[in-house]
Amino acid sequence: MKPNFADKGAERYISGEIEPFDEKYMMFRRVMWDMPELAKKLYFTPKMPDENKPGYTILDNAFRNATWDLERDFGTGNRGGKHLLLDWNRPPKGEFAPPPGLKYSVQNPHSLTRNLKKVAKFMGASSVGVSKLDRRWVYSHAYYPEIRNPFEEGKTLTEEEISAGRSEKIEIPSEYKYAIVFAVEMDYDLVKYSPSYTSGAGAGLCYSKMPLIAAMVAQFIRGIGYKAIPMGNDTACSIPLAIDAGLGELGRHGLLITPEFGSRVRLGKVFTDLPLIPDRPIEFGVWDFCLECGKCAKECPSQSISHGEPTTEIYNVSNRKGLLRWPVNGEKCIAYWERNRSCSCLNCVRVCPFNKPPGVLHEFVKWTVKKTPRLNRFFVWGDDVFGYGKKQSADGYWDH
Repeated sequence: MKPNFADKGAERYISGEIEPFDEKYMMFRRVMWDMPELAKKLYFTPKMPDENKPGYTILDNAFRNATWDLERDFGTGNRGGKHLLLDWNRPPKGEFAPPPGLKYSVQNPHSLTRNLKKVAKFMGASSVGVSKLDRRWVYSHAYYPEIRNPFEEGKTLTEEEISAGRSEKIEIPSEYKYAIVFAVEMDYDLVKYSPSYTSGAGAGLCYSKMPLIAAMVAQFIRGIGYKAIPMGNDTACSIPLAIDAGLGELGRHGLLITPEFGSRVRLGKVFTDLPLIPDRPIEFGVWDFCLECGKCAKECPSQSISHGEPTTEIYNVSNRKGLLRWPVNGEKCIAYWERNRSCSCLNCVRVCPFNKPPGVLHEFVKWTVKKTPRLNRFFVWGDDVFGYGKKQSADGYWDH
């Protein structure tokens, strides 16, 4: 299924004026300084595995923790970025590092853009897009928790220590004109086990891949004499940048839906002054389908996802004003994570009808959704009839 090109990227969701958004209000930052009691339970209170509960055993817990290892110790994209692999000024290294001042002469930006995407995919990206950098999606300030690694065990911290942190104004120099956005696919089978430690490994592996890919792409760019800022979840809003870069559309659950993987993706990005050719935004029927579907809202255990029509109303300060979409109540979502043994939840991804592996039938359905939205209700019904999106027991991962 080949998507249509759209006239607008993420700007299509703007309704009126939008103000710069401070990263400290993003839910995973805000919980540290605004909800330290919840943060203490979520990140600093050990949860013992339960050998009688599939998906929560010591094996599942070790699996999940191992997949997060590189992000926790070397990535920092979930803790403010600008550090270690995501250092903004890390020079090219190694015995073959180019001498200072050497710069690649760009004769053909189209060819260079194609080659850059080829490099990013070789380094592990599942899909890659380029956009002009719309600075409305850059956070006004970064928030850095005092505790750089909130998952570190063996510490007894007070709520005051947890809530300590600092804000720093984000200034992206004017020469950075382009955003390279890449998606990393989450494993289809692991998502079926959500919510569990087992399914959390699918997200964890993506987050460990993200800083590696972003860092290597940035080093490639620096190696040909240009500038690059690698990022994970930090510095700017990933989803609108991905929409601008032609990777997908916004879904009811507040996540990016891609033509290839649905919402089974995590996003990283690199800002650069390298002269590239931007991709065009796309559309393939997501908005109309989400209007009809609503499975993510029905199956959300915390009821954090909006039912009904899209709106400009917000739930709390973690929602950005001035956007027409289905807002998500992050306060309820993250509180459920803590109740669920500090385990992330992917139910909204699991039940999304776009969450299908490649196949002739699935591609036909996607093509029809794009062409004939009046059949959307039938496809939602069929998705239920065939049992897609139902939770599977995590025992199945280890037994097969």
